[in-house]
Amino acid sequence: MGSPVYTQRGKVTKLLTLQVFEQISGLVSRKLQVTELDPDTALVEYGMDSVRAAELVVELETLFQVEISDEQAAAMRTVRDIATRLAGLATSPAVGRSA
Repeated sequence: MGSPVYTQRGKVTKLLTLQVFEQISGLVSRKLQVTELDPDTALVEYGMDSVRAAELVVELETLFQVEISDEQAAAMRTVRDIATRLAGLATSPAVGRSA
C-alpha cells in the first residue's frame, strides 16, 4: 500500500497537470485561432510555425514562471506534451526562475 504522502503528491500532480492543460489549451487555441484542439495532434498541423512557437515559449515562461530550454521546447510538439512538461517543471523545486 502506498504511503499517504505519495498518494497526496500524486493527486496534487494530477490536479496541476489538469490545470496546466486547460491553461495551455486556451493559450494555444487563441494563438492559432482554432476552436478545438486534439491534445495529441502535432501543433504544426494547426499551423504552428517557428515564430509562433518561439512566442508561445515566451508566453509559457511568463505565465508559469519557468525557464524552458531549447531542447525542452523542441520536445513540446502537442498540447499534451506541453502540459506534461510544464506540470513537471512547476512541481520541480530545482527548476524555475530565480527571484
